[in-house]
Amino acid sequence: MNAHVKFSRRRFVKGGALTVALAVTGLPKRGFAQAARTLDRNELDAFFRVNGDGTVTLYCGKVDLGQGLRIAMPQIAAEELGIGIDKIKYVEGDTALTPDQGRTSGSNGIQVGGMQIRQAAATARKGLIDLGAQKLNVKAEDLITADGMVRPKAGGRGISFAELIAGKNFNLKLDPKAPLKNPAEYTVVGKPLPRPDVPAKCTGRYTYIQDFSVPNMLHGRIVRPPAVGASLVSVDESSVASLPGVKVVRVKDFLAVTAQDEWTAVKAARALKAQWSGGTALPEQASLMDVLRNEPGTTAQTLVNKGTPGAELPADSKSVKATYF
Repeated sequence: MNAHVKFSRRRFVKGGALTVALAVTGLPKRGFAQAARTLDRNELDAFFRVNGDGTVTLYCGKVDLGQGLRIAMPQIAAEELGIGIDKIKYVEGDTALTPDQGRTSGSNGIQVGGMQIRQAAATARKGLIDLGAQKLNVKAEDLITADGMVRPKAGGRGISFAELIAGKNFNLKLDPKAPLKNPAEYTVVGKPLPRPDVPAKCTGRYTYIQDFSVPNMLHGRIVRPPAVGASLVSVDESSVASLPGVKVVRVKDFLAVTAQDEWTAVKAARALKAQWSGGTALPEQASLMDVLRNEPGTTAQTLVNKGTPGAELPADSKSVKATYF
């Protein structure tokens, strides 16, 4: 065997493949400089970038799972910044571009992530006003932000966000004390704005995860053991040989199948014959509650306790007792 093999570029391309993919949504066209941006959620630049065309890019670490974050987050940002929501470009859940704001689960997106973005926007507004005060040679307390501009409260000439900082970093830490707008003065938050995902969902054109596909994509199904902790002894791959394109994947006690389409993968997982040994069977459904109650370490916890225990109840009172499992 000769370990020193020479490859020409033509031979390399003929015998292999190199794929480089970039997917960036809602970003200003500024080459690859965006890749160097910070993702530190304590830094204002992790959340916002002012673009030369007067728009502001909002980077959100939370993702829309149907709660409406794609409109709610831009609403929050637009309100606190003082800019039209149509000027907000939104990038969500891209781990290469957005700060880590923790998991997304139900209302957690707005409850936690929305408040982080609100404070970041308030910090940005304060920073923009400070820059505007220097440019306009006036006191910061005499300025406001509105329509993507910093301008005097009393009226008069202002200066746009783009003129102040377009393409540059804020270089500011998130300020937990940056003043928030008074909700009584809101003009964007609380308004019934259209959600961008609803039209496609109503017309059946929305791409759900089960609709998504990429070139050469395979579908897979895991083959589960009959008992917890069971060991895989053997696999009869001939049991799925009649199904086209099916491959069996075995890694120690992990067993799965892949196929060109989902239904074939489902059929293969059902048809694949495997021998398992050992493991602990799950308890019968009828006795599950008793099994869980008697597990080592199980404790009772009182969540609510109102009134006086043992006190005599009024004659017309009604006692209600129930068990939920």
